[in-house]
Amino acid sequence: MSEYIEINEDAWASIKQRDPDETIYMINLLKFRDTVEEGLGVDGRKGRDVWMNKYGAGVNAVAERLDTGLEVIFLNDAHATMLGLPGEEWDLIAIVRYETRANFIQMIEDEEYQRVMKYRNGSLENSRLIESVTEKPNRYPNSVAVKTPNQCVVGDAHPQGDQRIKFFKERSQNEHIFMLNLIRFVETTETGLSGDAGYELYKEAFGTFSEGDAVEPWVGYPLATVIGPQEEAWDTAFLVDYPSREKFREIVTSSEYRHRLRPLREVSVRDSRLVETTPVT
Repeated sequence: MSEYIEINEDAWASIKQRDPDETIYMINLLKFRDTVEEGLGVDGRKGRDVWMNKYGAGVNAVAERLDTGLEVIFLNDAHATMLGLPGEEWDLIAIVRYETRANFIQMIEDEEYQRVMKYRNGSLENSRLIESVTEKPNRYPNSVAVKTPNQCVVGDAHPQGDQRIKFFKERSQNEHIFMLNLIRFVETTETGLSGDAGYELYKEAFGTFSEGDAVEPWVGYPLATVIGPQEEAWDTAFLVDYPSREKFREIVTSSEYRHRLRPLREVSVRDSRLVETTPVT
């Protein structure tokens, strides 16, 4: 499994071509090193500790000085990649709002941020950074023009995926969870619908079936994978809030979901990820 730490130059160039005044949301998926990379002046410290306290503190100082409007909307521990490729294991997800795209660009190119970024890169084993907006873009779905990855995940969790998935049943079944979804649509379903139209049918049916036990507190529309493989192109990203793991299991293992709802999803989706998370405490 390839590791991605640095910003992709082509993706960065594409950001600069879009509306500088648009509010953006950056989705971060992070896998920490056990121990931070040597030579940063913090030898021996845990990767998570350095990202949180050295990088995090540095970024906040730069963002405040530049008045970027940076706001962490969600900061969640990641527990299991329920749908994902082998090696895709994450420790933390963060969804960060910037008042404008220009604010974000200014921050990344700031000299002090460039000095602080060594703590980010030195603390991570792997990462994704996905630029998103919360208003549906004019060009939607976004992934149509992007090459399809050699490996895609639609339904069953990959048998060689994140080993922590087996611990899902062992964790507290009463704990409140948020499931992060990344979805790429097919262009056209077998019934002739567009992939996004087919997926909307699935979401409507799912919402009715779940009877308020699956709420979406945040929905975004990805525009670019700024850090990560460029063939990973997503059309929608959203969090689903479940009152408990028990309720999530009850819904997705029910006969109604497996035989009526899941087929609606699978005919509309080309690629997807599903990550179990809980708020950082």
